[in-house]
Amino acid sequence: MEQSLKRMSDEVEPKILEPVLMRMDKESCIRIDKNEFKIGRARDNDEIILDVMISRRHCVFKCYQDEWMIKDLSSSSTFVNNVPILPGVPQNIYPGDVIQFSPNETFKYIFTLAEKDHCVKRPRLDEKILDTVLIQQKTFAESQKCQRKELKDKLEIKQKEQVVLKQQLEDLLSQQTVIQDDKENLLRQIEVLESKIKTGNTQEQHLNNMYSQLLEKLENERQQFETRINKEKQKWQEALDMSKQEKEMLEIKMKEQMEKWREEQQIEWRNMMENKVKEEKNIQAQLLNEKNILEERLKETERALKEQEARAGTSQAMLNANIITDGASTADNCIVVELVNVDQSSEYHILDTIDLTEFSQNVVEANTKDNVFGKVSDIMDEQLTCSICSELFVRATTLNCTHTYCDHCIRMWSKKRRDCPVCRKPIISMNRSLVLDNFIESMIENLPTELKNRRKEIMEERKALENKRRY
Repeated sequence: MEQSLKRMSDEVEPKILEPVLMRMDKESCIRIDKNEFKIGRARDNDEIILDVMISRRHCVFKCYQDEWMIKDLSSSSTFVNNVPILPGVPQNIYPGDVIQFSPNETFKYIFTLAEKDHCVKRPRLDEKILDTVLIQQKTFAESQKCQRKELKDKLEIKQKEQVVLKQQLEDLLSQQTVIQDDKENLLRQIEVLESKIKTGNTQEQHLNNMYSQLLEKLENERQQFETRINKEKQKWQEALDMSKQEKEMLEIKMKEQMEKWREEQQIEWRNMMENKVKEEKNIQAQLLNEKNILEERLKETERALKEQEARAGTSQAMLNANIITDGASTADNCIVVELVNVDQSSEYHILDTIDLTEFSQNVVEANTKDNVFGKVSDIMDEQLTCSICSELFVRATTLNCTHTYCDHCIRMWSKKRRDCPVCRKPIISMNRSLVLDNFIESMIENLPTELKNRRKEIMEERKALENKRRY
């Protein structure tokens, strides 16, 4: 009988192990009560964690052939033993492993197997959870009722057996007065029945005691269960109210963050546009300054040309005056070739006469042009030459750092590096310099034919490269 009662009590409270995520501070835990258990911030998860570090679908626990696996579905990673697992790839976990949701150590748990009542699982924050409480109460009441009925039936069977034994004893006692021959046999039977009745009374008393204890135990368990259920209902209601408040606070916080981010973006965009406008104004001012400098140099060149022409005219006038005053005849302005004779008796013979006036003027003009071209060439080599190709600017382009290059050269350079070849500042803008192009073209017209042909070849070659790159 005691063994049967022990078996019944074991059936009432079986020890079932289930997976549990125990928090590191041991203040709470998560009971995994499904073969596929989802954790995240969304309301349709099995475990809801309201925090911005947790994704809407963070991870899922699965049981396959009595082995548990975890699969990461988040954007902020899931860690097993402080090692991030690959997204979307299931990984086996074992009791004692440390599971961490997101880099925040607040959500750090230990995976273990515990008894079913080891901890109270944090409820799913849903209004329907209160219906589950009523179902649990009904199930518990039915379980107590079954236990009482089973023990009560056994007690009634035992009482019936006792009634039968007493009836048999009464029959034997009545037979003892009638039959005198077999008196000893009857006495033995009476003794046996009395011993059975005594044993049955003892067992009946024991069953009554056990029944009373069981009723008392069940009543205590019912009261404890009701108390625990009421506490859980209160906690669930508080958690539900808190989740609503957290949701509202989270929405307010997200709106504030979005407004703050929008204001920061607007301020950053406004500052960037102001910087762009300032840079454009600086570039325009630098281009205007370069234009003024080039115009001044052009005026200086023109003045130098005029001075050279004036000097050439003065030299020519002085030369003509000297020629006139030096002799009255044209014989003095001639080159004399003397033929020396052996006899030294022959006279001088005039072979030819050359006009020195025209020759001197051509020499002076040639020297003047050479000096002018030399100065212009020096200016163009120093100021109007690209530092990449060492040629005169072709489609001159000025960067934000005020350095100027050929358009083709700087674009080819920018494919490899995004900084200025001279000062190494980042390239932010490129602007065509029409003033430089017009000045170079006007100066090229006065240069020798070789330089013109060279520049024409370079321009055709770069035009062909641009067409090739475009197609």
